[in-house]
Amino acid sequence: PEDMLWFHRGLTLLMILRHLANKDPQGLGVTSDAVTDACQALVGPTAHSRLLVISGIPTHLEESVVRTAIRRACNAHGGLFKDEIYIPLQEEDPKKPKCGAVGTGTLDYKTPEPERPFPAGSNDSLDSSSSVTPAMSVSASASTSQTSICSSSQGVSRTASELSVDQELLAAPVAVVAPQQQGTLDPHTVSSQESLDNSLCSLGSLGSLGEPLDSADTASVSDGGSMYTVTSLDHNVVMSRPIKGYAVIEVRARAKVEKIRASLFNSSDLIGLSSLEGEEELMEMTNEEILTASSVNQSLFDTQGSSALEDYFMDKSIKGDKLVPGARDVLTDIFKSCVHSEQMLSLTPAKAIKVSDIYLSKEQINSQTPGNLLHVFFTNVRPPKKVLEDQLTQMLRKYGVPKPNKSKYSKAGKEQHQGKVVSTKRPITKPPTKEKSMLNSVRTALSEKKPIVKPKSPEKSKPDEKDSEKSPTKKPEVPEEKYLTLEGFHRFAVDRAKQDIRSVWRAILACGYDLHFERCTCIDTRHAQKACRKWSLEMDVALVQYVNRLCRHLAITPTRLHPHEVYLDPADTADPRVSCLLNVPMESLRLRFALLQSLNNTLETFFLPLVELRQTDTYQHSIAALLREAKGLVFYDTKVAVMNRVLNATVQRTADHAAPEITLDPLEIVGGEIRSSENTYFCQAARQLACVPSSQLCVKLASGGDPTYAFNIRFTGEEVHGTSGSFRHFLWQVCKELQSSALSLLLPCPSSAANRNKGKYILTPSPISYAEEQLLHFFGQLLGIAIRADVPLPLDLLSSFWKGLVGEALDPEADLQDADLLTYNYVKKFESVNDETELEGVCAEITSQHHSNESPESPNKPCCKFTYITMTGDEIELCPGGRNITVGWENKDMYASAIRSLRMRELLNMECMVAVRAGLGSIIPLQLLTTLTALEMELRTCGLPYINLEFLKAHTMYQVGLMETDQHIEFFWTALEMFTQEELCKFIKFACNQERIPFTCPCKDGGPDTAHVPPYPMKIAPPDGAAGSPDSRYIRVETCMFMIKLPQYSSLEVMLEKLRYAIHYREDPLSG
Repeated sequence: PEDMLWFHRGLTLLMILRHLANKDPQGLGVTSDAVTDACQALVGPTAHSRLLVISGIPTHLEESVVRTAIRRACNAHGGLFKDEIYIPLQEEDPKKPKCGAVGTGTLDYKTPEPERPFPAGSNDSLDSSSSVTPAMSVSASASTSQTSICSSSQGVSRTASELSVDQELLAAPVAVVAPQQQGTLDPHTVSSQESLDNSLCSLGSLGSLGEPLDSADTASVSDGGSMYTVTSLDHNVVMSRPIKGYAVIEVRARAKVEKIRASLFNSSDLIGLSSLEGEEELMEMTNEEILTASSVNQSLFDTQGSSALEDYFMDKSIKGDKLVPGARDVLTDIFKSCVHSEQMLSLTPAKAIKVSDIYLSKEQINSQTPGNLLHVFFTNVRPPKKVLEDQLTQMLRKYGVPKPNKSKYSKAGKEQHQGKVVSTKRPITKPPTKEKSMLNSVRTALSEKKPIVKPKSPEKSKPDEKDSEKSPTKKPEVPEEKYLTLEGFHRFAVDRAKQDIRSVWRAILACGYDLHFERCTCIDTRHAQKACRKWSLEMDVALVQYVNRLCRHLAITPTRLHPHEVYLDPADTADPRVSCLLNVPMESLRLRFALLQSLNNTLETFFLPLVELRQTDTYQHSIAALLREAKGLVFYDTKVAVMNRVLNATVQRTADHAAPEITLDPLEIVGGEIRSSENTYFCQAARQLACVPSSQLCVKLASGGDPTYAFNIRFTGEEVHGTSGSFRHFLWQVCKELQSSALSLLLPCPSSAANRNKGKYILTPSPISYAEEQLLHFFGQLLGIAIRADVPLPLDLLSSFWKGLVGEALDPEADLQDADLLTYNYVKKFESVNDETELEGVCAEITSQHHSNESPESPNKPCCKFTYITMTGDEIELCPGGRNITVGWENKDMYASAIRSLRMRELLNMECMVAVRAGLGSIIPLQLLTTLTALEMELRTCGLPYINLEFLKAHTMYQVGLMETDQHIEFFWTALEMFTQEELCKFIKFACNQERIPFTCPCKDGGPDTAHVPPYPMKIAPPDGAAGSPDSRYIRVETCMFMIKLPQYSSLEVMLEKLRYAIHYREDPLSG
């Protein structure tokens, strides 16, 4: 019945979850159906939607300047797809040596290395071959160094033997030139942020919580030398060749195309403003000289109708008269798919077939068997309004060959040779009688005569087309049938590319490949089902974590990320979290993401709001228990979206109720060390809010320019305009007090003594008084208040704290090692002892470091007792009467286990954690924590411990006539790029009174730019008044509005000096 459809839908999703989490066989059928639906969602090319054609680039600009400007413009919005930038150079003087030019697309990979603005050995030297894996870099250089600036990796898997494709590549000077080129880069230095920009161009530089991963691409530097051998032979030749004035780029995600387009228009380097002398020269620019960035439609035509795309596709496809290795491999796979699709229908086991022995008839090519990509290819490559069968007939007449006369047939007429001539099988579209007569006629013709079919030159392709119109009248006179071989197919592709390159690429994209010759989708449903059987829960969790980091980098939700845009960058191979995904085929990776994307969409919009999420140990088979097991399958953004809906639905203080107000005295903490914990902001606020009902602190999520916070703050003796700045400053000060000696609620991580997890804290594991319990309760409330206010707290707490908060079990190995490395090593010593002599040695070593204990049985024999030091420094007995029990061979394992149990109890710290959870539960519903992992809870509460400058730049507004291209604005961003992360945090604290800013924003859902989370957007405005020289003025801010009033400083040096002055002197509470 219709009123039960929701139940059937929920039950289906539940079965899929059980199958993915526990391999429940009952859910196999519905999961297979979901995989089929996901496979259908991947059909259809999307590569064109990520392409941008940039026209109107000033031709006097150097290629390296244009490349750097494009990267800078794209980095703020996720970067480029595999660093795909194509910048053609104008044709070279034919009198000069023919080193870097072939044909009309006389393109060199790059300008000479000394012009390169990035340092050698940087994280991702994106002008070099480090954008491909070391295993692919040599082959990629062979196909791109001669004629292309397009820095993508064009081949999927190329071998050294394929280097012979480009005959003009000079291999001899490789070893000599590469060191010289690398050496020329050493003197060049750039800012730290420029290196970060460079590294973030590729997804692979994304790291774990906080830090981008370092790429291990240094092995490809020597390969880069071979890539630029041609360039380095004659530097002057390449430098004298100007660019053509256009470029083609592929952005990382199509959801960011409009943002990147706007960013390109704001690039002063691309517009050429830096070289124009005045406004008059700018106004005199013609339409052709104005920068435009046009998109590309599905027919691979851009809106401007320029020839840039044609040159780009030609460069990616053929070099001279030969296919590039990547294109040749893809066309070979398409050709072989015709045979494989027939083999899948046959009941007999398929034998190995050499590609050279495959001869395809027109009926086989035209067969619509599932998985026959050759039929798809010819369907899309044919000219419009031309029947496919006529196209195949004409193609076979020109490129087909007669089938060789094979005498190895049995009496039954079946071929025994391993090179199967697949025409002996029954074609799908023709009756067997016709096939038999046709085969006999072919055998008769072959026995009489073996004609040698010479391939016609591509120049005669047009006359052949005319002849083909007259061919039907002569067709009955031709007794032989021609077959398509791989060589003929390749020749057809090359000739067709010279006539209409777009049709060839439309056919390749329609066959399920992208612009980098990688599969986007599975060949058919059977292939998809087979690929999904190899996935495990561990692999799914790794993929979800990877997508979370990718979407964080792109500033979009996983819903807006198309599965075709998922790929593992070479730098990701160094990340242990994705190690289980390294050998997964690309089409399987993208299919699995499509499945998880569909699953998460249903969870967010339908399933999770229906489920009771309260954790309980009573019902082990409840949906909440299943979600706790399968929480790794749910994207972080899905969890946060559901969480935010619940938080806004549980608001208890309405708009007609005034916010509670507390008064703090800042003079009590001025003058260095805090004398008493009662004088801290934390204790002052706890005393005043103790009588306020917690329901008055439950407000809606902060949004807009004047958000509503849990309470307002007034400082004694100070006049504060607005509530945001003072509230954020209070939270920052409280976190600073919690991680100091002023309060005893948190304890520095014991592992910091061994240089591990320095700066991390845990809950102090000691019995607590009633007053301390109240403070811990208030600490939990502050965590919930910060979540509702969307203000990331600058707290550095160990992962064991967050695990206890969300109810995850601690790992006796990993968590103990993180929290107390010395104790972990101590326990391991006793667990690894092999005999009594070794045990005595361990005891002697330990007693010599502490105090000497002697065994009462043998006075000269050192021994250990069943006692140990707690994290707070107290010595306790590990068991009743432990001071009188000696550690011996019989009880050494019990001793080690007792120490481990002691530390795990201290880390779990149930007494303190219950108080913190009680405080947190008074502000937000605790059942929301069921689906969150410890890392996700830390992200939601504390954000990221570093400032993403590109994200900040993308969320900045310029007011009162200021523009991003103004000189002092460029000085401002350049100065911030030169700052360390510590200085950037101080700058953020100076500008908006919080050290950490949100790493995500509601505008990533594709909504209007006004949908920002506070304190975004950052605003830059001119200073108040116009008196005095700009260089003599100071930077002022309005922290409530996150507004920076920036004078027009005359140089970068002055900008750096004034910024550093501002961020350091704001620490003085008496400085104003």
